[in-house]
Amino acid sequence: MGDGTDVPADPAAVARCRAAVDAVAAGGQHDLSSFLADLHALPAGHPVRSEFAATMVTLLTDGGSGPPVQLIAEVSALLDLAGTAPPHLLAWPQARASARAFQLAYQVQDRKADAAEAIAELDALAAEQAGFPHPLAALAAARHGIGFSVSFQRGDESSAMGMLGQMGQLIDRIGDEQRAAQLRDVRDTMAEFLRAQRTGDWSATQDQLERLRHSALALGLDPSLFELTPSSGAIFGLLTDPRPDVDGLTAEETVRKYTGGETGALNKLAAGYALMRGGAETDLARIDRAVGLTKEAAAEPGPAQDLARNGVAINLWRRAEVLGSTEGLDEARQVLEDLIRDLRGRGGSANPLWTDANNLLSQISRRLGDHAASGEAGLTALYRFARRALVESDPAVARTGLREAAAMGMDLARQRVLAGDYAGAMEALDTGRGLMLFAEVEMLDLVPRLRAAGQDALARRWETEGPTAPGLRAEAIEVLVDAAGGIEHLLRLPSPADVRAALRTVDADALVYLVPADEQQPGMALVIPREGRMAYLPLSYLSVRQDNEIEGYLTALSRFSRELAPVAQASFTDCLDDLCAWAWRVAIGPLLDRYFARDAEKRDRVPRIVLIPMAELAAIPWQAARNREGTYALELAAFSQAVSAREFCANAARPPVRLTSTGLVVSDPQTEGAARDLPAARLEALEVHKAFLHAAKYVGRRPNGSPSPSGPGTAEQVRAWLTADGPQAGAVLHLACHGQFTSDERAAKACLVLAPDSPGTPGELGADEIVRLLHRTPGRRIGLVVMAACHTGRSIHGYDEAYSLGTAFLAGGVRTVLFTQWAVPDEATSMLMYLFHHYLRAEKLPPWQALRTAQLCLLRPDAPIPGSVPAPLRESFAHREHVGVAGWAGFVHGGH
Repeated sequence: MGDGTDVPADPAAVARCRAAVDAVAAGGQHDLSSFLADLHALPAGHPVRSEFAATMVTLLTDGGSGPPVQLIAEVSALLDLAGTAPPHLLAWPQARASARAFQLAYQVQDRKADAAEAIAELDALAAEQAGFPHPLAALAAARHGIGFSVSFQRGDESSAMGMLGQMGQLIDRIGDEQRAAQLRDVRDTMAEFLRAQRTGDWSATQDQLERLRHSALALGLDPSLFELTPSSGAIFGLLTDPRPDVDGLTAEETVRKYTGGETGALNKLAAGYALMRGGAETDLARIDRAVGLTKEAAAEPGPAQDLARNGVAINLWRRAEVLGSTEGLDEARQVLEDLIRDLRGRGGSANPLWTDANNLLSQISRRLGDHAASGEAGLTALYRFARRALVESDPAVARTGLREAAAMGMDLARQRVLAGDYAGAMEALDTGRGLMLFAEVEMLDLVPRLRAAGQDALARRWETEGPTAPGLRAEAIEVLVDAAGGIEHLLRLPSPADVRAALRTVDADALVYLVPADEQQPGMALVIPREGRMAYLPLSYLSVRQDNEIEGYLTALSRFSRELAPVAQASFTDCLDDLCAWAWRVAIGPLLDRYFARDAEKRDRVPRIVLIPMAELAAIPWQAARNREGTYALELAAFSQAVSAREFCANAARPPVRLTSTGLVVSDPQTEGAARDLPAARLEALEVHKAFLHAAKYVGRRPNGSPSPSGPGTAEQVRAWLTADGPQAGAVLHLACHGQFTSDERAAKACLVLAPDSPGTPGELGADEIVRLLHRTPGRRIGLVVMAACHTGRSIHGYDEAYSLGTAFLAGGVRTVLFTQWAVPDEATSMLMYLFHHYLRAEKLPPWQALRTAQLCLLRPDAPIPGSVPAPLRESFAHREHVGVAGWAGFVHGGH
């Protein structure tokens, strides 16, 4: 027959199998590896083999409750041998379901099964087992485990942490309080373990693994599940101390020390790392031994194989460095290209190795003289960060990696400039900028995009479960990335030609990235002019690490508040004065002299420059740069700022919005003690309303402190205006109120401080909510938002994220926004805001020019003031010589 049923079985093997089954049935234990070996010795297809396998699975799963964690591999192997179970095994359907659930969970973890297909099979099994609580609990646990594995593989760390939190629901079903408490301890330790891995605290990671081992003992599990093997212990030690102490040891002694005599792939990797002294080894014999070990590890299938292949390339790269040649680099490049090709088929930029492998390929290609390939690989390395911004639902988790994205973008840009590839440098800088703001916008219209991709079921889940459902955001992003043809297409990075077209649209002369120096290379300005070719200007002294002027300013800025008394502000204004001379010397002076001074006499206006300052340079008021003669940059040019070239081009493509006297004016709302009164802001708001926005709705307080009849200026009133879909709402929002800002790691926040909607509730309108509100009404067209409020331009997630109240309005579709870089003084702001509206409305200047002209009026005490300035404000103008840089330079223009 050929199926084994007519072949006699070995009686001794049958007897041993029966004895093993009887022992486990009686509550005893048995060596399952021996049992499996005996089963395999029986003829394939023989019914007794299937019966024994099914019976053992049923016993080990306790009739469907789920197999012991330490026996998953053996139960999985038994399940593969179990066919149709004999009739007396009444619990077989439940046992099979729970065993299959855990088998699927571990196959997904090892990337041997597709997660979506596994989930679908689990759902089908759950439908079959409806009414049987034990297998349903096992199926739920397996589903949870698959979600955790997928979240971790995709880099969605907040979802992985969320799933650990949800483990409590499964633990609560146990009933045994002592065991439940032990499991909760395991869960909490695992959460600490993940946090430590994310922050690089490897010594803490080692301690937590030891705690997990003790917890396993208390639960009756095999402690080797969490055992620090010689290799893993060595690796943790090496990560804690990146320069292993191998002085005086021969190569073979080093190998023995770091492998503990074991020969697995991880052991070889640890020994190879030690031989390389963390990448600092110069002895070619030791390097060659390390190369050999990593090649052996790379040849072994398993979870360490990809890491080992990357290690081969790293060691060959170091070998070439020591030789001072390119020997071995062709092999290293081939290894990396093969690895990246395989990674692309297993999640691509979602894979944790993606960035390291592509970044190393970029360096090797550059060393081999292939600059085009180097640039392409370097840019591809950055895509993982863009994907992470989209996948990660918790900004506090994402922000550390996104800082690295901006730093890598700057490093790649410097390399591309040296290769003469200015367009590639622009692309690198833009890829690492504003990723969290980009992700926030991308997620807003997700449901229609999912449906357009044929993912109706996923769209319904998004609508019902929401973005905080563990793993759902990452699953949806996978669809978007696939529909776009890759993360690089989803990013929609503009070309230099796109930027030139946008510059012509908004009547600007150049887009300029300012990039600070690093330890090896000077800072630079990358210039994309309105006409002509891109240019590069080295700025040797543009550093944020070594200059006392910028360091003092940034320190003072973090302490500067609108509520402080003038004496307490002195340190800030002193630092700001020093900074003005620094900003001219290191950047603005060379930039204006090189590109904008030669044809100044031929221009009908001053040059207009759109800046994208990288890293801490984003906090600098570049328009206040001052030369030795005391002339400020504002007097020689006009400055705007943009989040990125991508955001700048998107804003330029928006149609014009006609500004009328209709809109909303918010005047120092009653914040119920959350912020101090702003008497000058009330006067400013009322006079702006009377002179320029007389048809606008006026909410908040009047100059005498009484509430406006139109309302107290609540957060809900501003929400309602932002989402109004009729033309009667108007297109101008003037905010004379407080802005609040904190960049705390766990509680980053930027919000407008408004009147509470109800007693006891904070009257806050945050940046995230602003973006969502504006996208809720696609037809809403807002032409101008003026934020006469503190800190509205400061980024809450790091400088290069550029995620602020001001950029939230721009990302939401507003055409022009004025925002602030610090806590602007009350009286000076009132003068500046009235002048801005005057030049905008009465003299018909574009917003950027209206702001510049208003700032010049405060900068030059002898400049004439418009005759329309109302009497209540004239007294303030009489003392404008005391305004100082802090009074006019804090406002920045963004957009048209």
